[in-house]
Amino acid sequence: MKRRFPLWVALLPLAGGILLWAFLWGGHRDRLLADMQPLLPAGTAITTGGFPYRLEATVAPLAIGRADDALTSRLAADSLSVNRQPWQPDRQVLSLRNSVASLQLKPLSGAHVRIAAPQAQASLRMDGGTVGRLSIVWESPELAIGLLTARLRAERLEAHFRETPATAEASPSPRLPTQDQFVLSGKGVRADAGDPLAVQLDGEITGRAPVRSFAIWADGGTLEIRSLVLTDSTGEIGRIAATLVPGAGGEVRIAGTIETVCPASFRAALAGLPPVSEKRARKAQLLPFSGVLPAGILVAAADPDKPAPPVRGQEPPCPRLR
Repeated sequence: MKRRFPLWVALLPLAGGILLWAFLWGGHRDRLLADMQPLLPAGTAITTGGFPYRLEATVAPLAIGRADDALTSRLAADSLSVNRQPWQPDRQVLSLRNSVASLQLKPLSGAHVRIAAPQAQASLRMDGGTVGRLSIVWESPELAIGLLTARLRAERLEAHFRETPATAEASPSPRLPTQDQFVLSGKGVRADAGDPLAVQLDGEITGRAPVRSFAIWADGGTLEIRSLVLTDSTGEIGRIAATLVPGAGGEVRIAGTIETVCPASFRAALAGLPPVSEKRARKAQLLPFSGVLPAGILVAAADPDKPAPPVRGQEPPCPRLR
């Protein structure tokens, strides 16, 4: 006759495993709280959950800020949720509801940005002490950028950022190494009363050393817009490349080129003039520009002796840029 064991004996290893995992999960939860608490005001309440598959910490409402002689940053939201896999403490996903973020670089006139969105989600991967990858998606954001006179709205905006620390080596090259790389893409982006456009920007920040302060970057560093492409439903209307550098008086100097099939529209938009009616040129024109932000940008004037370029009469006119 077979000997039968009670059910509780069969379940004992399972119960032991659950208790062991609960103990380990609690340690990971404590580590998540320890990572968050230095970033939050003292006494901020954090609720946790997600057992047994993941870690989740929620702060509602959220209000944090940092300030020093060069930089002021603030973030407010109705709620912030941080999700992390217990075995991947260097990776987390953040969800924000009704968030408003602002950043101001004090030594430069107009170098501030504010972005408000009903929904935003971010993922962060750290690589030691550097940002391996930071990705953020905003739904229906509104932006105010001090260096630009136009207010921006978008259906969707996505940003990616990573640090690529390097040290400048003695060489005759005037270009300093890339310290940070960033990519921005937007759908349904409008400037003031402009038509919706798709935007794709690839850029980088250069410097003599990893950018940990404004002084480090200002010592010969630049912000490089490698490519800023604007498209509408018909196709590409403009491609911009530019370099921004901090000036000695706190201004931001900019110089670059615009390759576009809508030259009159870009000239009017950058000069703050009323929009013009323009057909798309058959061949893109290259417009050099330079200026000081936010004071203004000067685009090379059109040659009055040069005949107007042939246009694409069967295609829709150039979009309104602002």
